[in-house]
Amino acid sequence: MDTKPTDSAFPFSYHPEGDNFAQGMTKREFFALMLMQGLNASNMQFEDIYQKARQAVAEADALIEVLNEVE
Repeated sequence: MDTKPTDSAFPFSYHPEGDNFAQGMTKREFFALMLMQGLNASNMQFEDIYQKARQAVAEADALIEVLNEVE
């Protein structure tokens, strides 16, 4: 199965105010969020929060790339 960064991690979310369904966050966003959580829990030192965020996004992209290699 091919994993695309733009695929939805949570295909549907419900908004009761508008009584409609909306697309959830992407797999790339979800992976980056989980990686950022791990980086925050670690004792790693970063120049600033942007370096930490860039690292999380780069690792999310790498994870997606490796997932697409394995079949």
